[in-house]
Amino acid sequence: MDRIVSFKSNGRAHTFFQDEIFYMESDNHKVAVCMKQQRPEYYGKIGEFEKKLQPDFFRIHKGYLINLKYVDHYDRTDVYMENGDMLRISKYKYQAFVKAYSTYLQENGCGKRNCS
Repeated sequence: MDRIVSFKSNGRAHTFFQDEIFYMESDNHKVAVCMKQQRPEYYGKIGEFEKKLQPDFFRIHKGYLINLKYVDHYDRTDVYMENGDMLRISKYKYQAFVKAYSTYLQENGCGKRNCS
């Protein structure tokens, strides 16, 4: 079952399936929802979605909530998304991210880019 992400911005309602979202980026209470074709923004907190979207999403930094489905690769300091974006990972979140990503891959029976 696909989960829905909804928010309002400038009096307009936005609704998406979670699989359409690469990641959410927060800066000074402004949240950008980074998707393939668009990047809608709203005022709020990504923490509002963090628990709702687990275990498929993970907060790698106070400013980034990423969809684990679209991780291309990572190293100790950055996560590289399939859309080409490079996102900084907090050194305090690194171990938890590795564990969450490994669990995600195991539970979804997928290797890199073979998730459905």
